[in-house]
Amino acid sequence: MVAPAGPGPAAPAVRLVLVEDNAQLAASIAEGLLDDGYVVDVIGTAAGGIERGLRRDLDLMILDLGLPDRDGTEVLRELRAAAVHVPVLVLTARDAVDSRVAALDAGADDYLVKPFAFAELVARIGALTRRASGPRWVTTTELPLVMRDDLVVEAGDKTVALSPREYALLACLVRRRGEVVTRSEILREAFGYDFDPGTNVIDVHLTHLRKKLVGFPVAIETVRGAGIRLVVSA
Repeated sequence: MVAPAGPGPAAPAVRLVLVEDNAQLAASIAEGLLDDGYVVDVIGTAAGGIERGLRRDLDLMILDLGLPDRDGTEVLRELRAAAVHVPVLVLTARDAVDSRVAALDAGADDYLVKPFAFAELVARIGALTRRASGPRWVTTTELPLVMRDDLVVEAGDKTVALSPREYALLACLVRRRGEVVTRSEILREAFGYDFDPGTNVIDVHLTHLRKKLVGFPVAIETVRGAGIRLVVSA
């Protein structure tokens, strides 16, 4: 008689870094995330956040903007300029639209305003890490495009590196090529949200993606009042 197989190996813990200078708040957030099974490192400065991000062994960074040594948007810009594509969730008291746009434009993947519900923070972390850890290769049959698993897109002699969110957005459109994809479908299929996060995250990443695909043999069209779709350029 063959003994039943034992349980498979446990999934590796999701490693987060929390860049937050408010020690009391950081301790509270870290304690809650540890209870949920995450591995959490807490850092209190922008310089420390940049140094930690450059090690490239993170699954997600939670980033405050009002840091004592430099603004959090500078952390974003430095990491993205160094081709560090770890998902970054901005967690800040700045609730103005221009602050949200600036952070997303600098490379943030999501934006949550303090005070916040801890359950929503966990939901957003889950959505970002699921999307980042999912399959990054999508079939491009009948499209003159190759999407590599290192977040690089190729077409002929042209190549461009995308952020995880830009890649996820393009992958969603490739899967649904020729179809009009609604904003709610994009939030769910590309970003992993079953709710509207209350930011213009789609528009910011769509703007960046369109700029990066200039000269490529595909175009992203906006269908007013309906959504967006990917088409092969003439």
